[in-house]
Amino acid sequence: MGILENALFKFKNIVENHGLIDEEITIKMRPLRPEEAIGKPIRDDFPLLKGKEVLVEAKFLDAKGQAFTDEPSNFEGYIKDILNLKINSNRNRAIVVATINAVLRHLEMVMNTVHCRDKEPTECGDEMADRFFNRWGEEMTVGLVGLQPAIASSLINRFSPKNVQIADMDKSNIGKNFEGVEVLDGREFSHKIVADNFLALVTGSSVVNGTIDRLIKVSMMDNKNRIVIFYGTTIAGVAYLENLNRLCFKSHSD
Repeated sequence: MGILENALFKFKNIVENHGLIDEEITIKMRPLRPEEAIGKPIRDDFPLLKGKEVLVEAKFLDAKGQAFTDEPSNFEGYIKDILNLKINSNRNRAIVVATINAVLRHLEMVMNTVHCRDKEPTECGDEMADRFFNRWGEEMTVGLVGLQPAIASSLINRFSPKNVQIADMDKSNIGKNFEGVEVLDGREFSHKIVADNFLALVTGSSVVNGTIDRLIKVSMMDNKNRIVIFYGTTIAGVAYLENLNRLCFKSHSD
């Protein structure tokens, strides 16, 4: 089984053990408007603001869980309905992932399942770069899978363009020079930059777009000690269930 399939199996056991699987507690999901999702950030080049991705939010009782997707949808149903969804599309994976986040947040198994806002994305990027620098030094190489512009800018400023590679799936970004780094086609080069760099910093939305399994597989090739860290709120619940490294310094719990 893949990462999401494994996580979903564990999630089912958790909700069964807590007596939630047959509860008729409605999960409501809707796409958020850009300002709802990210506020008014310092930069204006986030995918949310460009309309390339949408943040969907699931509500379960008092808890919220979110997920990035390029196939947003409304949804209303029970946990048993979620467990019966086929996870063969970005739409369905987003529904499942956001629900896992919301339910595990309700159970207080995970925190920080709500996206950061306003100046916080830039602050998060700076904190990531500072932590990496303090732990591994200025000559560390990093591959960023998924162009999150605040994180990318902080990494480039801290480690220089020569030590940073970026891959993204947004066709409007591919081939662009981002602060001295060419943005590579994520469909072709994501796996290569994971394999070629000391650290791979990977968007949590990889669990929604179906690329996470191969990225993790590549990171373990040749018995090399590659470090893979996922960023963002999307992967909060799955990272907890699958023991994956995740950083998300400025996100919220409600």
